[in-house]
Order: sequence, then C-alpha cells, then structure tokens
Amino acid sequence: MDNRRFPFQNLDARAWQNLALVAIFTIYIVQIGSALITNDLFNSLGFDYRAFWSVGRIANTQGYPYIYDLELQAKTQQPIVQKTPKQNFLLNTTVFLPIFILPFQVLGLLDIDFSFWLWTIVNLAGLILYLQFFTQSVFGSRLPTRMMAFLLLGFPIYDNFFMGQVNVWLLICTGEFLRATLNRKPLAAGLWLGGLMIKPQTLIIVIPALLLNRSWKTLLGFVSAASFILIVSIGLVGPGGMIQLTKLWLGYVAGMPSNFPDNMMNWRMLGFHLSRWIAPGIGGGIAVVGTLATILAGLYLWLRPLEVHSPEYSAALLGTLAATCAATWHSHLHMALLLIPLLVYTNMQKMLPDRFLTLWAFFSSSVMFATLLLSALMVWGGSPLIPGFGGLLLGLSGLALNLFLLAWSIQFVRARGLAYKVNRSAVS
Repeated sequence: MDNRRFPFQNLDARAWQNLALVAIFTIYIVQIGSALITNDLFNSLGFDYRAFWSVGRIANTQGYPYIYDLELQAKTQQPIVQKTPKQNFLLNTTVFLPIFILPFQVLGLLDIDFSFWLWTIVNLAGLILYLQFFTQSVFGSRLPTRMMAFLLLGFPIYDNFFMGQVNVWLLICTGEFLRATLNRKPLAAGLWLGGLMIKPQTLIIVIPALLLNRSWKTLLGFVSAASFILIVSIGLVGPGGMIQLTKLWLGYVAGMPSNFPDNMMNWRMLGFHLSRWIAPGIGGGIAVVGTLATILAGLYLWLRPLEVHSPEYSAALLGTLAATCAATWHSHLHMALLLIPLLVYTNMQKMLPDRFLTLWAFFSSSVMFATLLLSALMVWGGSPLIPGFGGLLLGLSGLALNLFLLAWSIQFVRARGLAYKVNRSAVS
C-alpha cells in the first residue's frame, strides 16, 4: 500500500483559492522585482507617476502657466528615462485640471525615486484604511479579511500601483458619494462627485443618470464643486493654460502614443485592434455601436426613479460606473478602482454574488500571466507574439468584467421593478 502523500491533495475550493491568491501575489512581486533589477523604474514601473511628478516640478520651477508645455515636460522627463540604458524616450503627459496638480507640486520638491515610493506607501495605506472606514461606517463592522485580499490582489489595484496612478482618489470620492447619499446628504454627495473631475470621462453617464433620477440637490452639489474646481484651475494657469489643456484633451480623445489605447478596457480598445487587423471602417463601426449601446444601457437603469435606500439604487449606480468604464474614451484597468465601494456595498448586502469577487481577483491577473507566459514561449521558440495581442487579451478581460456588471445590474433592477409592479397591482 502506497502511503506517500502528495502536495495539494484533498484541498477544497477555499484552499485552492488561497493558493491562487498567493500565486497572483508572487507574480506581481516578480514583475515589480524585474522592473527594479533591470533599472526600468519610470519606464514601466511608475510610468504614469513620472508625468505627474514632472508637472509638479515644472509648477515649482517655472510656474503653473507652463505645466502643459510639452517641451518643458519632455526636458524634465528625459533625464529620468536616460537612467535606463537603451531606453527609447516616450513622453508621458498629464491632463489633470491644475487644481489636482497641487499634491504633485509638493512631491515635485523631492527626488523622484523617493517621492514615488512615498506616494505608493501613502496611497496603499490610505486605500486599506479607507476601505475599513467605509465598511465600519456603512455596516458597523470591519471589511472581512478575505474580501480585502480579493480586492487588493485584483489586477486593477496592482495596475494602479504599478503605474503610480491616482485612482485611490476616485475610489474615495465614489465611496463618499455613496455614503453621503445613503445618509440623505445629497449636497455633500454632489460635492464628492465633483472629485471625479480629476478624470472627467468618469462622469459621462452618471451626470445624465442623476438628471433622469431627478437628484436635483446632488446635481447642485456637483455643479458647485465643479465650478470651484474650474475657477481655481483658471486662476492657477490663466486662459492660455486652459487652452493648452483643452488641446491636450483633444489629443487624448484622438489618440497619443502614451495613451496606450491597445490595452484599455473599453470599446475603443476593441475598435483599435479590429481596425488594425481587419479594416478601419469595421473596427471603428463596432467601437461606435458598442459605445452607444453601452451608454444607452447605463441610462436605461434610471428610466424609473430610484429611491436612494433601495437595493436598485446601488445596483444601478454600480452598473452605471461599469458602463462608463466600458464606454468612455480613456479607460485603463486601473480606473476600475472607482467600482470598489459599490462592489463592497452590493456584495455585503448579499446582492452581488461572491463569484464576481472571484472574477475580480483572478480573471485579468490570470490573463496577464497567460500573456506573459505565451510571449516568453514564443520568443523562446523564435516566433514573437503578434503585436498588440497581449494588450487585446488584457483589455478584453476588463471590458468583459464591465459588461458583466452592467448586465447583472440591468437584470437586478428589472427584476425588482417587475416585483414592484406586481405588488402595486395586487394592492390596487
């Protein structure tokens, strides 16, 4: 009789998930370590932070009216890139409104290497503390450790920290918007919604949705916050600076090299690849149709006015933000952090199935690992990966998650709406 014991025998689903979480964490650490060992900081790791830090440094040395000067940005960033041997310089631009540059003006006083790690530590601590605060405030209990692990190891959070992005701010603004709404403080909710102006493309569906829902006080709060942000921004850079920023925004919509539309999580990404591989007309047509259909689906959620404490409201809000991530013109996977407060809320309310948190943790990260492995095998075999194929797979994983959430929210809101109609008919 063979009494030998082999590893990983008789493990249940929970144990396999734990092993998978460890594997994902290991992959992330290896990728970060590889970037550090190859001295690739601010070319891959911290790529977006390089742009944020550079405008902060320009604000300190030249003044705010010059922060959107691309020549100055290039002059500031080139010495950073040249630290890496044989690295081609790619200018990464910042298109935030001037008021949102203020934190980077402080960080621009520091050495970029030190400031990047300080930025990373502060954001990671802030993320964890805020998620605990949010759940304690809304539910009176701490966020379960296992849920925290699933959220933190999801690819969007890894991508946010790898790139040195600002999406923890989006997460906090979304969470505070939801908290204020639940606490029947619509003006405060609107003020927090104004914080999403750091990435205005996040507002393309939620503002019309609030109009449909007749959330007038919330909209008043948003208009107040947006007006303050715009007035301060104009005061910082003047009309000329705002004109430069507008040109950069138009460049982002049309496409710039540092946009990387090939790995976004939206319909634009799919159209980009189809245009390159099939025909521009077909790719562009599919992107336009998909975008318009997604926007209409997001607005469909609000055709019936929703009461803020109803389960349908939070489900509709989650679907609206997911539709935004799929439809808006600039949407990388790290922007999905704005969904997290709604994921936590709907899951802890026993609305959103646990399986979606499993998808959040494993789907895109598994696609990333598979792409890296496939690329390595093809290079080893002397046949490089098809250009853009890895970005397509990763982008599709994000697009699929967004559309899954949108479809779930529509089904949930429709089911509740039908039950409401049946109950009204029975009463009458």
